[in-house]
Amino acid sequence: MERSRQNDVVLQANSVFMKYSFLAIPVVLLISISCKGPRSEEAILFDSLEKLPSVSVKDAASFSLGNENILLSGKQQELTLETIQLFSAFSAAVKTETESICLDNPVDITKYPFASKQHFQLENDGLEINQLQFISKDKLGITLLYSIKNVDKSPKITQFLFQANTDLKPSILMDSSFGSNAADQVIFDEVTGIFTAKDEKNDWFAVWGTSTDFSMSPRDSDCSRDTSELGTSAGFEITVELAANEERVIPVFIAGSDQGEFTAIETFADLRDGLFSDWDENFALIDSLQNTSKIIIPEEEIQEAYEWSKYEYGLFQVGKDIVNGLESEEGWKYQMLKDFSKQYVEKIDKEVFYSQNDLIQVDYQSVQPLLLDLLGIDADIESRVTYIRPNLPKEWKEASIENLWIDDNKINISISSNTDLISLEITQTQKKAGLSIELPAEYSKVKVLGKEVSNDTKDGYRRILMTGDHVKIEAKK
Repeated sequence: MERSRQNDVVLQANSVFMKYSFLAIPVVLLISISCKGPRSEEAILFDSLEKLPSVSVKDAASFSLGNENILLSGKQQELTLETIQLFSAFSAAVKTETESICLDNPVDITKYPFASKQHFQLENDGLEINQLQFISKDKLGITLLYSIKNVDKSPKITQFLFQANTDLKPSILMDSSFGSNAADQVIFDEVTGIFTAKDEKNDWFAVWGTSTDFSMSPRDSDCSRDTSELGTSAGFEITVELAANEERVIPVFIAGSDQGEFTAIETFADLRDGLFSDWDENFALIDSLQNTSKIIIPEEEIQEAYEWSKYEYGLFQVGKDIVNGLESEEGWKYQMLKDFSKQYVEKIDKEVFYSQNDLIQVDYQSVQPLLLDLLGIDADIESRVTYIRPNLPKEWKEASIENLWIDDNKINISISSNTDLISLEITQTQKKAGLSIELPAEYSKVKVLGKEVSNDTKDGYRRILMTGDHVKIEAKK
């Protein structure tokens, strides 16, 4: 029986949010392998995707997956670093006894915070194939996992082919002084099993290959796309024997560098050796963010934009982080959120990568503070006071936020309102921390924990100052 894998990962504090996330996280799903047969460690990674937030990609041409260092985008899966482009496209195929099948028309594409999956259902050939792509936080490369499953009751022998179209040239983020594009050359090293592409005039390199568990041979695929004028193409073939209902996972590692061949190969080796640690680190980070600063509002698209902003940038720190533009009128803030929510998830990686020095990145980071501002949440960290002035758009009758960390205080806030009544319920872990609740002056009858109280009016608002671990306020006009 092959090794199964279950890692408990505890992600400790980082400067933004992890100080407060003491979570032991199962990185892979607990599954019963006795009834399904042995699973490889790589295959179980596919199962763990079910625990990650996801969205369906409607248009493969607009698809993007990346961070500030690397971007995978478009239907042809162009691969670009911040400084140089590596591939203009790459493709995969499988060959059966009767035909060659290009894996270029997935049944569906699903996007996750640091990964994506393409699903291919080849029922007539008795195969089910999934392509999993994921990026590490800081490595200049990408990992691909191709799961090939024989869904027939008899064994099969298939060939898996992978083809890369190189186009080593400056990224569009670089100006003309970075270098002049020249023709690419590719060399295959039979000893290491690594393909290396180099620009003739520059130290720009792309390297790719598979794991040492597979024997491969250079072979061009019939599914190869057209290369650019100065680019080239090269690929490999792996023979896969599959018993009935057996699944095999073939990894492909791709790395690049504008600092020389050694750096590119070193990154390739890091990707290959760090396959599971890279996954664990990404998985633990996203898992810790899912239930932290969890907002529930009537508009699903804006709520989704808030969640994915957390995955991209980490948590906005109330009372510490400052984002420009919040001084504008409330209607503008609400409209800005609605505009960002449209196709936010599908576009965010590409937008951020291609606008690293542009205000649009700041705008995307504003999604969290804008939404918190509409809930009326602010804080004075030094004085240990949280300010809450409900400021919901008229379309929203209720909203809440759970597990919001303000310094070392975890707060839950729920707000509901209608024409004549507004109510708030607040819990906090630091019961000595101050709460300053401000309500419009027209709400003249105020009850705190069911008892009517008097309060002062200033600048058109009634202010209730309290401490404690639980506060409930009801106010009527």
